[in-house]
Amino acid sequence: MFPPSPLTPTSPNGKSPKRRHLFGQLILAFLACVFGPHAHAGISGENIIVVVNAKSEDSLTLANHYVQLRDIPPSNIVLLEDVPSGLRVSLDDFREKILKPVLTELNDRSLGAHAQVIAYSAGFPTAVDIREHTKRLTDENQKKYQRPVASINSMTFFYRWVLADSPDYLGWISNFYARGSFERHFANPFAGEAGEKFEAAEDATNSAESAEDWKTAAELWTAIAEEYPTLYPLNVRAAEAYANADELDSAVQRLAMATAGGWANRRYVEESDSLQKLKETDGFETILALLQDVPMKNQGPVPFATNVGWTSTGHPIPNAKGGMPYILSCVLGVVHQRGSTLEQAIEVLQRAREADRTFPDGTFGFAKTSDVRVTTREPLYVDALTWLISRDRNVEIFASKLPTSDRPYSGLMLGAANFDARKRSWSMTPGAIAENLTSLGAAFKTNSQTKLTELLHAGAAISSGAVAEPYALVPKFPTPMMHAYYAEGVSAIEAFYLSTTSPYQLLIVGDPACQPYAKAPIDFVRIEAGEVDGDKVPVNFLWQQLPDNATSTATTAIELHLQGKRIAVARPAKKIEIKLPSKLQGALHCRAVLIGQHLTQPRVAITQTLVLGNPNILPTIETKSVEDEQMQIKLACPDADRIELKHLGRVVAEVEGTSGLVTLTSAQVGRGPIRLDAVGHVGEQAIPGKFQLIKF
Repeated sequence: MFPPSPLTPTSPNGKSPKRRHLFGQLILAFLACVFGPHAHAGISGENIIVVVNAKSEDSLTLANHYVQLRDIPPSNIVLLEDVPSGLRVSLDDFREKILKPVLTELNDRSLGAHAQVIAYSAGFPTAVDIREHTKRLTDENQKKYQRPVASINSMTFFYRWVLADSPDYLGWISNFYARGSFERHFANPFAGEAGEKFEAAEDATNSAESAEDWKTAAELWTAIAEEYPTLYPLNVRAAEAYANADELDSAVQRLAMATAGGWANRRYVEESDSLQKLKETDGFETILALLQDVPMKNQGPVPFATNVGWTSTGHPIPNAKGGMPYILSCVLGVVHQRGSTLEQAIEVLQRAREADRTFPDGTFGFAKTSDVRVTTREPLYVDALTWLISRDRNVEIFASKLPTSDRPYSGLMLGAANFDARKRSWSMTPGAIAENLTSLGAAFKTNSQTKLTELLHAGAAISSGAVAEPYALVPKFPTPMMHAYYAEGVSAIEAFYLSTTSPYQLLIVGDPACQPYAKAPIDFVRIEAGEVDGDKVPVNFLWQQLPDNATSTATTAIELHLQGKRIAVARPAKKIEIKLPSKLQGALHCRAVLIGQHLTQPRVAITQTLVLGNPNILPTIETKSVEDEQMQIKLACPDADRIELKHLGRVVAEVEGTSGLVTLTSAQVGRGPIRLDAVGHVGEQAIPGKFQLIKF
């Protein structure tokens, strides 16, 4: 997924990587030849890469809390030793000291298949100086309004352009993943030969008169759709043409393929004269039941995926066929005198975690004042209000900077240079998104204007702001449709990037995985090891299907993860068996991810630790003492030559022989819930133990 980095591969602690442990080698080697690549979208703990400043106790502490809250595997934690200090970093330093090391780690750890979000802990610059890119602009509007400061998360989102040293991300619609007008579904996404094929199909459609003409058009659309199966509107065009050719079976088949691929709008099907010819055909009503009755003004939400690129029409397509790849990114907290205290940043993440799938009955509120910060987006309110009302959500427009009622709000869209949210009668529901359009909401160097963190302290799970003067330009901020998409069930981070076409200055802060409206599966998976059979030992994932309800959806696929690596994607089955080499010894960390049959592809992860082989030879961790600045840990493992102690995936201490004492300081591991893993080495074999969670 990620381009090769010219950097020498490094381990999380900055040292040259040693040979991969035998335990991990055997699993990956054995399974790589059995299961091919497969990908699903959606966001859960295994999809989040947490990047930590290893020299910042605040960064380590915030990461400790978030890793525990979201059950993020240690292999998903990247610690950087040479993070530039201050709030702003040069483009070269960002690329060489932050972006490239992170992407290199993801490549080395083979995490590209399921990494969807890069989340920076505290202790990182929030802004990147990009003047060497803005000075190359030739368009006068861009030169005037695209200022030379970008956010750290957006420069990560646009990683392909940053690695290529290209300023093209400074365009007004550089984020193709963002949604647009409904008509965008049917625009030509191609250039070159593919674009000519699209134009030929469109010309045939526009000039068709006879059934034979319509059949010719249908076949042209079908040929392109077969070549680009993820571009599901092509199948809608083919279905309409087949219907007009009176080939109804072919039309229904194409409409079904469009729906399976991602088409979700029911109103279009019901208002299409061509598709209404299918009303009496078998399967048509079944297709309609899968679609959503929502307005046709805007494209609907789609789940994000990093293993594909995106076209100018907002649809996924293989990178090799011209798609533009991105990776979602945000900051977990800004611990700064003008931002949050460490305690406040932790509290935001804790509240957000509790909000998942709670379906709060809050109001989505939109400010209406004469301030240009409001009037910039006010013309777009109607789109979001119409969508939200069609889904029976509570909405409100209030003629003030902040609400004056005592309502609970699930979403707030504001526009004011300054406000005071401390003395308020209103509240925010768990998982609420609140953001404010203003010039300096994320410019923490200055006291000027209210910072985005004030909305987090007031109860929001996530918010955003500009790191430098953005001017009152709609492409630089989320549109009101962000709240409509969030209410459909996407994660918080997806909602922001679905609604911002030019986000290069937007700092997004909070919990990216928060999803209070996700209709995720409620099924259960039990994981157990079977009896050794020759040189293999089975690991069984036992799926228990539960009845769906109004706030859940059926399981459409199950991802299987072992030791932090995704090794398979399977259709739901009562028993899914993975056979591993019987020589494996130690604790096996297993994860089953249930993926819901919903257009947003919601995910629920179930984790369990199994012990393979002899449980008496596992390394153990015993806390001997915990003081204010340090803790003493005893490590033991029978027959071990040495024992490693790991925190957030990196080795923080080591003892020789079968046991010994080690001392850890808060500067090494931070504070909060400290996850520690021990690995005993007996000859060439590495034996991982069960992790311990210690409060420090």
